[in-house]
Amino acid sequence: MVKKRYLSFFIVLIVLALFISFGGCIDGMESDKDKITIEDSTGTEVEVNYPVEEIVTLTSNSAEAVRALDCDDKIVGISEFMKGDQFWEDLDDRTTVGNFFNPNYEEIASLNPDLVIAYSDYEEDLEDKLDKFDITVVRLDFYKVDQIEEEIEILGKILDAEDNAEKLLDFYEESMEEIIELTNEIGEEDVKNVYIEQFEEYTTAATNDSNWHQMLELINSRNIAEDLDKTHPEVSPEWVVDENPEVMIKIIRCSDTLGYTVNTTEKVENEYNTIMERTGLSLTTALEEDEVHLLSQDVVSAMRYPIGTSLMAESVYPEIYDELDPDELHKTYLTEFHDLEYKGEWSYQT
Repeated sequence: MVKKRYLSFFIVLIVLALFISFGGCIDGMESDKDKITIEDSTGTEVEVNYPVEEIVTLTSNSAEAVRALDCDDKIVGISEFMKGDQFWEDLDDRTTVGNFFNPNYEEIASLNPDLVIAYSDYEEDLEDKLDKFDITVVRLDFYKVDQIEEEIEILGKILDAEDNAEKLLDFYEESMEEIIELTNEIGEEDVKNVYIEQFEEYTTAATNDSNWHQMLELINSRNIAEDLDKTHPEVSPEWVVDENPEVMIKIIRCSDTLGYTVNTTEKVENEYNTIMERTGLSLTTALEEDEVHLLSQDVVSAMRYPIGTSLMAESVYPEIYDELDPDELHKTYLTEFHDLEYKGEWSYQT
């Protein structure tokens, strides 16, 4: 009788222990796995489902970031600007949802994603328009040099891909370490003046709010347009001559001139010749000494900024950065983080 009483008491203790143990686990899953709060690039605290399973990327930059973290299977909607581009061939079957400045809200709503990733400074009413569909918006840019690494950390957390984010950040750190080490060899008396023209002639100088300006700072060179007020100011040939840049960098936007699918230099050579024939620019040191460099927009911005910085360094100070290998960096990035073949023409200089 006593033995039965002890046995019953022992069984009750075991049942209570199991109940407490499993109860604690269940509570933990509800609080830790259901929602997380992050701060996006606008400084806004956003509560998101965790882990995120389905994403709409309104920008190619955010799509590139998601794919670099090996989470592109979560992308259900993409920008129309990515459609038909061989670089995005693996996402070509995803639904197009307009673009970052003109989203198709009905299409986004029909996909019912956990999350929409957008730029910080476009479509200010995006949240209001998607809130009625219970769709969360997170604003992450992935093109500003001074915040891109923090954005990758945030994305890794949202996607439950923190190990992949750390691997990518390690690649960034190792790539930039060599550049920064060589930059320390540049004395103030050796700093070169650089004119960066983004797209159209004389109307898109890169000012100090551009990521290209930040890259020039990283390699200790002076952007001749750094003190101009507007984001894309118009300048005159006379102004450029007065500033007398020693190096000119032309950013090429057209993917058939420089880019992933280009296998000939014919079009970029034509662009180069057009620059060299500009009457005003011919009086600058840059043109007199043939220091004109054409770089693909895709490789000198956004997620590939270490490669772009390496290319700029090589263009401005070839004698100092001659140990760098931008092509090898780019190959590593495309093959290891995007499972893509390395190909294309990305820069041009004579």
